[in-house]
Amino acid sequence: MRNPFSAEDSAERAQFLQLFLYVLPFGLLLLVAGEVTAYARGTIGGWVLLLLILLDVPLIFGFSLGLFWLMGRSASGLSKVVYAAGGPPPDPAHSSFEALAARGFYAEAAEGYRTHLADKPTDHAARFKLAELYRTHLDDSEAAERLYLEVRRGKPSPKEDRLASNLLIELYRATGRRDRLMVELARFADQWKGTRAGADAAKSLREMKEQMKE
Repeated sequence: MRNPFSAEDSAERAQFLQLFLYVLPFGLLLLVAGEVTAYARGTIGGWVLLLLILLDVPLIFGFSLGLFWLMGRSASGLSKVVYAAGGPPPDPAHSSFEALAARGFYAEAAEGYRTHLADKPTDHAARFKLAELYRTHLDDSEAAERLYLEVRRGKPSPKEDRLASNLLIELYRATGRRDRLMVELARFADQWKGTRAGADAAKSLREMKEQMKE
């Protein structure tokens, strides 16, 4: 099991300490309550009670290490969600931000991506991941939309451009923005005319127009 205190990354140590301090009061409450109950029932003696109380903090520390390790193993989950439709593979340069997000440090992960993009503005994969954080955890659909549009304006590959369009359509549907959804569907249908995806977009657009007439 990886020990965060042996890592060179100070941010990882800070993440573990934050997790430990969050778990500590709840763990102490549960453990001490159970130990005092056992003592009151005569199950354990006074010396055993004292020994168990002294061991509570090390036990919680060990539990926090195990939890930290498990959360770290799921760090690539965000990338898998974002690119489930066959987008680009995870980038090792994003691993520290993905680890932050996997452990629930969403604002810190977003800040990491923003700093990264300031240095590497052509990294559209990072934009997609940051947009996903805004959508799913930071409740900022406008920021997500802005990032998808930045991808489109930033000379994306055909695959990135199509992914940005798909995610914009999904975003507009989820937020009920029918006007922008219709514009995006029309753009997608025209750009991908002759494909199944383009035909589906054109069909959705026709259905929306018919509903508006009714």
